[in-house]
Amino acid sequence: MERRADADIFEITLGTKVSVGYYAQEHEGIHAGRTLIEHVRDASDAPDGDLRALLGMFGLSGEKAFQDAATLSGGEKTKLALAQLVAGRHNVLLLDEPTNNLDPPSRKATGEALAAWPGTMIVVSHDVEFVRALAPDRALLMPEGILDYFDENMLPMVELA
Repeated sequence: MERRADADIFEITLGTKVSVGYYAQEHEGIHAGRTLIEHVRDASDAPDGDLRALLGMFGLSGEKAFQDAATLSGGEKTKLALAQLVAGRHNVLLLDEPTNNLDPPSRKATGEALAAWPGTMIVVSHDVEFVRALAPDRALLMPEGILDYFDENMLPMVELA
């Protein structure tokens, strides 16, 4: 990431083989008439057992995998959208307030599920418990644009931001 001298604009150059997935709060990747397992199957070539385990990590277990996505609550759609991203072929995820529609236990579980994902995440969040469960390595402090190692002492800034 490079800060341009002429403005408060950052320029990011992606490396080769970088695939970016974006979490959209509007859930436009979720379609009525399709089951949860069909949604994650579209994102991955993994066997259905692995995809069901992934859905389970996000609290969408059992027969829920075969439910029509149109019948999901807002929080369940959030979990499905995040599971789709994790199942996908991306190695970088951009997550903008991914816990907005989640109840407190789901926030923590989602943070733990995402913490197990091996790629890079860029997360915007004001949810202290989610960030704590996510256990980030680095933090980009805005508006200064300072990239620093994350430490628990930064958690109060998460809530204030």
